Amino acid sequence: MIGITNYFNDLLVVIVENQKEMKTENELVTGNLRMEDIITIDESKAMKLFRNRFKRYKVLVEELGDEAAFEKMMEKYPQQQQALMGTFIEDNTLAQGFKKADPLLELMGFAMEIVDISQNEIDAALEIQRVCPVLAIAKEYGFDNPCRVFCEMEQEATRRAFPGMKAAILSKQAEGSCVCVFKYERPAKKVMASSTDKQSFFYKLKNHISKVAALVTSLIKIGFKMLAMRFIN
Repeated sequence: MIGITNYFNDLLVVIVENQKEMKTENELVTGNLRMEDIITIDESKAMKLFRNRFKRYKVLVEELGDEAAFEKMMEKYPQQQQALMGTFIEDNTLAQGFKKADPLLELMGFAMEIVDISQNEIDAALEIQRVCPVLAIAKEYGFDNPCRVFCEMEQEATRRAFPGMKAAILSKQAEGSCVCVFKYERPAKKVMASSTDKQSFFYKLKNHISKVAALVTSLIKIGFKMLAMRFIN
């Protein structure tokens, strides 16, 4: 789920910097994130934290180089991904979990659509992002695109947080595509697979009926056109 973990990852850093009395950063990661910080999310706050991420990554790259900077930013990321993303997908299919997270992403300026592509005992979903809130500000900090700092990091954190999970970026607005598309796959749980199979059956049946109905209408139109052509000729 692009965006949510990025937001809270940056939020934790700000809390660490502003609350020196806390014993260690690890304490924050293990549960000291305030509820008021979560329920007051809005696009303005998210953008400020996204800008801070660019600043922090740029400094780390200058000090350590890109690969080391990437790993430095990743230190707490998988833990946070387990807590945040895991809350949504633990007892749901990936598609169901992502849809539950959609209201949070909307508050942060994202516009997301989820497509359930589960089949063959694989729980899978496509996350389609129509809006990339950070695309416009990447160049301000010397980055050609934001993917390395945000999406690639999010995908890697997901793979590390959930063994067996596959995560891939299929399309990037930063590279000229009309939307960003992310694919997630994991082995389906038995109960989850059964539920998904039932949903898939009814979806396919409904889709088939709809296609047949649309085809009949089209065939009638074709028939009238061909009949009219005969009279003309």
